[in-house]
Amino acid sequence: MIKFFRKIRLSLLSEGNTGKPAWPVGRYLKYAIGEIVLVMVGILLALQVSEWNNEKNRRKAEAIIIEQLIADLNKSEEEIKKIIEDITDRAKSSAIICHAFWKKDTPNDSILTHFNNPLGNTIYSPTLGSARSLINSGNISLIQSETLKNAITSYVEEVDYKLRDISRYEETYYRNGIILVHEIVPGVDIHSKSRILDQIEKTNSPDFQTTRNDDFRTRPNVIEKAPFEMDIKEVFQEKKIYRAYTLLLIAHRNSATKYTEIKNITRDLLDQLNEIKSN
Repeated sequence: MIKFFRKIRLSLLSEGNTGKPAWPVGRYLKYAIGEIVLVMVGILLALQVSEWNNEKNRRKAEAIIIEQLIADLNKSEEEIKKIIEDITDRAKSSAIICHAFWKKDTPNDSILTHFNNPLGNTIYSPTLGSARSLINSGNISLIQSETLKNAITSYVEEVDYKLRDISRYEETYYRNGIILVHEIVPGVDIHSKSRILDQIEKTNSPDFQTTRNDDFRTRPNVIEKAPFEMDIKEVFQEKKIYRAYTLLLIAHRNSATKYTEIKNITRDLLDQLNEIKSN
């Protein structure tokens, strides 16, 4: 394009259309000024084209970032829903055990299924790799929306804060509850007598087969007797059991609440990302 303008300038000069200066120097001066103007125009055009290309690349990078964040958050949301379901179920079982202490009739063996459920625990951390990398690398500047930038940063901070709360519940309530349970119940799991008798009958049947090596397991493949006799009436006279399941209830209930909060803020951020993506 500069060559095109230069040809026009030279044509004008040769035809004398640039005016008749008093001295030849004036003619060359006009020519030089014209050259400078052309160079400046060329530089400005080149800068504009470069800026267009850079902006195009930034938009591509932003789109990739948003896609990855959406994928991570969708995965986290589905996994958190399952975690909430499991932990809520454990909290309900803990409450059933606690409520039984307040009832006149002694529960039957069926309640023992609720004894085992709260003994498990899950601590889950949402997928934050893309968000953390975005913040730590400074690439969050590729995102145009200041509102979205702040939302991503706040999301990571809030999730970390809530996960610390969940870890505290695990340490303060869950672990102490498990310690109390194991002080009263010698086995790892609490099973009804009828269930253990069913296992004895099964392992003694001619059709029973197993390839599992039990050399280093607490329970052998073939069960000959129930190792611990449990009196359900005595269990519900133990203050430590009541205290234990109170602690387990608090741990699971509070953790479920925090995971629900994480799920909600995950959905909020997903909505913002999907809105940006659709525009």
